[in-house]
Amino acid sequence: MRSRLGLISAFRWLVLAGCSAPALWLAWQWFFGDLGAVPGEAVVHFTGMTGLTLLLVTIAVSPAYRVTGWVGFMAARRQIGLWAFFWLVAHMLAWMGLDQYWDWPWIRREMIELPYIRYGVAALLLLVPLAITSFRRVQQAMGYRAWHWLHRLIYVSAALGVTHLWVLTRADYLVPSILAAVLAGLTVFRLVDAMRHRQ
Repeated sequence: MRSRLGLISAFRWLVLAGCSAPALWLAWQWFFGDLGAVPGEAVVHFTGMTGLTLLLVTIAVSPAYRVTGWVGFMAARRQIGLWAFFWLVAHMLAWMGLDQYWDWPWIRREMIELPYIRYGVAALLLLVPLAITSFRRVQQAMGYRAWHWLHRLIYVSAALGVTHLWVLTRADYLVPSILAAVLAGLTVFRLVDAMRHRQ
């Protein structure tokens, strides 16, 4: 029992290191001027990709648990999800500050006129109630069934995030295609698993 708890604890520390390490790398690159000719744009792109990747990892946790039966995955799911939310909030703030220079009229105009911005904003807004209700006390107050249904919005948010990246992409669609395929695979797994457990 102790060894299992120790392994889960070690895994959660590994998740913490893995999810926070990009921030250290980004700070290092910024400090030494290694983010290219337009560092603000590089920060916006990096934070967005990190957040979207972690969002898909969060979705992949349940399938990983179903396949392996190891509870350590589920123990770290909330942690990974909150890190995904953190990185996507950082992405939005970086876009507003480093790309739009906090020009609120222009930011509002961009949100209205550019579809990919609307997709990104919608994806982030859908994650807000998930982050707020991710804590155990809130889950208990809501009831598991209501909480479970609410947190299915993560699939919609991820789909909007992938769409945001796809529309934003101009030439090389390899990364958006890979992310879309991963999300599609995870969604199919979820649907098949749900139907199997209903039988």
